[in-house]
Amino acid sequence: MRNHLQTNLDGNTRLCMATAAVAHNQSFGFDAPGFTLEDYELSDRLILIGSNPVVAHPIIWDRIKHHNQNENQKLIVIDPRVSETAEHADHHYAIKGKSDLVLLYTVANLLIERDAVDKEFIKNSTNGYEEFKHFVKDFDLKRGTEVTGLSEDEILELVDLIATGKNVSIWFCMGVNQGYEAVRTAQAIINICLMTGNIGRPGTGQIQ
Repeated sequence: MRNHLQTNLDGNTRLCMATAAVAHNQSFGFDAPGFTLEDYELSDRLILIGSNPVVAHPIIWDRIKHHNQNENQKLIVIDPRVSETAEHADHHYAIKGKSDLVLLYTVANLLIERDAVDKEFIKNSTNGYEEFKHFVKDFDLKRGTEVTGLSEDEILELVDLIATGKNVSIWFCMGVNQGYEAVRTAQAIINICLMTGNIGRPGTGQIQ
């Protein structure tokens, strides 16, 4: 349409997932995450950010419902709204709008302070960790609560859920892809997966 009819329009890839593609390219050098739908069932910590699959992705929600039948597996929703998906979550964190990035940096900082990181994976499979560690130091618990509207207990609970999970996966959708500072938010999600070693194994990773 653009090339031959000279129309002014954007395709789905720009409106839908361009920010996620940029985040993946900058983090991994390619623009697609590696996962299968089976990872829903294999995660013991399934985190949804800016995603409401009950309405938007009902087939995926069927997989998540199957996942949530195991009492050791937790469904965690981060969303300002009490969405249809949030109503079914084990934990719902109703953050203020546009505060996703601060929450993720705060969580990363607290995971580092708790030493809940995979040092061997970081050494062998990542770069830039020390710079990131220094950067997120400014995002302490006080700042996190003030910006996100969550309580200290809620943020610490989220950190604990990630730190104690064996297979943590973080799934994000349009709430991130078309959100405030979307590329950086997606990269902050990726960084949490990388620093905790929750990537490249069944039931782990960041998926949009």
